[in-house]
Amino acid sequence: MLFKSFMLFIVSFCATILLSFLIYHKLTLLHFINLSFFIAGAFLFLALLTITVKGGFFDGITYGFRRTFISKGKVLSKNEVKEMKPISEMITFHYSPLLINGLLMLAIMLIALFIYYYR
Repeated sequence: MLFKSFMLFIVSFCATILLSFLIYHKLTLLHFINLSFFIAGAFLFLALLTITVKGGFFDGITYGFRRTFISKGKVLSKNEVKEMKPISEMITFHYSPLLINGLLMLAIMLIALFIYYYR
């Protein structure tokens, strides 16, 4: 798990530098801060969304939609709805690499921001 997080961090860090060259055509501290903010935010958003879904927050909503809507032209019975897996059980990947990578990218961004303002 720690190895996945470390490799994801290395890929994200390199992607930040590569995107800076592709978008801005140069690498500056300000461009690195801007891009790392968006990348860290995306990873943190995905991790928090995964935590929320795995926690069962949306299970009641999906159960209600299954009871309300028609599937392939027929009304579902209570047994058919209860046999369906809840959405929290459908997500099988772990959120910790995403969370660790988002926090590491956020920490790198804050360090770079501190250097940018106090150099």
